[in-house]
Amino acid sequence: MHRLVDKKKQDENRDTSSKECTKVWGSYVGRDLERDEYPFAPTKEGSPKGDNRFSVRLIDGKDNQKGGERINEMHTLNRVLDGDPFYVKITD
Repeated sequence: MHRLVDKKKQDENRDTSSKECTKVWGSYVGRDLERDEYPFAPTKEGSPKGDNRFSVRLIDGKDNQKGGERINEMHTLNRVLDGDPFYVKITD
């Protein structure tokens, strides 16, 4: 993936993911759940590319926030700048 720092484009990614999440999982307003998307909103590969190659899922809100914090921390600690490539390795 490639880092995206443009907040407007990040919001576009989130908006597209949010619409799909509500369509698939229903309203989650007033619940302790939040939308999780992949690819992440702050990536150039985010959901509004138009190819429908993204996923959304409702997860525990605290877990979702922690995941976002970890992504931001990874970008900061590794000096991942706008447009820089990075990859995600899933581990236990």
